[in-house]
Amino acid sequence: MAIYLVGDIQGCYRELKALLKQVAFNPTLDQLYLAGDLVARGPDSLATLRFVKSLHQSAKVVLGNHDLHLLSVYAGLKKSKNKISLTNY
Repeated sequence: MAIYLVGDIQGCYRELKALLKQVAFNPTLDQLYLAGDLVARGPDSLATLRFVKSLHQSAKVVLGNHDLHLLSVYAGLKKSKNKISLTNY
């Protein structure tokens, strides 16, 4: 079993997948700890979130400021800073 730590994915789904392929990440054996900011600047926040969710117990997530902002906008507590539709997430 290997343990991997990754931070600030920022919606860069393809890069995350490439990184995990390079280290031969196996979700049935390994653990992936994600240190915040899964979403935001990259081109595919939605695919990133869906992928992390598909890992089930293999992924452990700490929310970053971008993740918390997304949740606040979704809950109607804040307005989006950008002209980004929540359907992108």
